[in-house]
Amino acid sequence: MASVVQICNMALSRIGQSQPIASLEEQSLAAELCALHYADARDFVLRDFDWPFAEARVFLSDIGSPPVNWSFRYRYPTDCLKARRIAIPGNENPTADQRTPYKVVYASGGRAIITNQQEAELIYTVRVEDTTYFDPMFVSALAWRLGSELAIGLQVRPENFNAAQQQYMFVLGQAQAVALSEAEQLPPPESEFITARN
Repeated sequence: MASVVQICNMALSRIGQSQPIASLEEQSLAAELCALHYADARDFVLRDFDWPFAEARVFLSDIGSPPVNWSFRYRYPTDCLKARRIAIPGNENPTADQRTPYKVVYASGGRAIITNQQEAELIYTVRVEDTTYFDPMFVSALAWRLGSELAIGLQVRPENFNAAQQQYMFVLGQAQAVALSEAEQLPPPESEFITARN
């Protein structure tokens, strides 16, 4: 699997930079920019698509004092980059109208999730920092995204910057197709109306 430095060098090469870096600590503009932008670019790409390798689940901690019209207020997980949905027991593949409503709000000491679901289990995108867990398509997407960030600081040709952005979107589209083909979703439960007719 690619290391952080290898991903940075991939990004640099994709915007036409022929000089690779040996580490993020070396004294070069490219290394300084990689160190500045890498973590933010990684988190951006993790949030931009529900990557299967970055899915986590946790039962949320109730912190009480929910606002009006909501029943529960839970602590937002510290390693959560994006809340995907509240799990519904017995329904792993809910339709849009079956999903449990929730909101992410400000709370003293951090963010909170408000919902009417008791003992809520959150399905979310976790911040994955270890590159050995990265999916190859994620590595490619991250290199393109990071390349577009580096292009501005390194003053590369505008067409290289535009190509990096376009390729990033292309790889995300490919990743969606692959993710769908690698998961077998349970069918949503039949509605009570259909069940009653049978």
